[in-house]
Amino acid sequence: MTREEEVLAALDQPRALYGLQQRIDPSNKSTDALQDYLMRMRTEGKVKFDIKTGKWSKA
Repeated sequence: MTREEEVLAALDQPRALYGLQQRIDPSNKSTDALQDYLMRMRTEGKVKFDIKTGKWSKA
């Protein structure tokens, strides 16, 4: 299970979803759970998504 601290630590610089997945849990092949988690964090205002570059970053 991915934790908020792990996600924020991996976002030391803006990263694409797949790159973020590789830093947090490289053995997991599906990015669906991470994407759902990032969307919840975005709703809470903790992370943001840049639509032009396709990268996630800390808010």
